[in-house]
Amino acid sequence: MTIERVIGHIEGVPVGTVFHRRKDVQDAQLHQTNQRGISWLLDEDGSRVSDAIVLNGGYVDDEDEWDRIQYTGASPGKDKDPSGRLLRDQSWSYTDNAALRLSFERGYPVRVIRGYEGDRRYSPSDSYRYDGLYEITDVRTAISKTPFLMA
Repeated sequence: MTIERVIGHIEGVPVGTVFHRRKDVQDAQLHQTNQRGISWLLDEDGSRVSDAIVLNGGYVDDEDEWDRIQYTGASPGKDKDPSGRLLRDQSWSYTDNAALRLSFERGYPVRVIRGYEGDRRYSPSDSYRYDGLYEITDVRTAISKTPFLMA
């Protein structure tokens, strides 16, 4: 039986479920890909909207306070160095960022998956964990610590 990807919770996957590999998160239909931080799907009108994010130490500007997250948008892999520092400005036209912004505009929540390379206070030590739905309360362009623009 195939699980359909949707906005919101995935039936049969309770909050707190632990996955040992990123591929297991994808197989449970919580996230679209095995690599990217922002997952998206096609909404009823064919627009791409975000359904999930992974917090796994991707960018130096990410902040995780458990119930409040500042999430840096996405960039093609060549736009950041291995330490997560931006090498050039991010763009709202980049597919993943545009999907996250449209989810904000439509009032859609995103599923949050925390990985073992995220903030040690809240992340599992050697796995990935589904931590529920989060409301997107703001989207903005800001100056990164690097100092490039981040979506």
